[in-house]
Amino acid sequence: MRLSDGTAGTRGRVTALTGEEALRSRLAALGVRTGEQVGLLKVSPLKRTFLVRTRESVFALSREAAECIEVEG
Repeated sequence: MRLSDGTAGTRGRVTALTGEEALRSRLAALGVRTGEQVGLLKVSPLKRTFLVRTRESVFALSREAAECIEVEG
């Protein structure tokens, strides 16, 4: 499932990152890498912004960025 399909409290392991290289590099710098655990802390009412936690940080992502993160579990 894509991270953008999740709700607050969703947790999972990243299985794939899609999208442009610049976005994938930015996500990797934030700790979003294949095999890493991520969690959704909050989702805005219209699913435009996602508050994400990784082992390394907490940050907000746009819907477009969250759609590029595939998670399982």
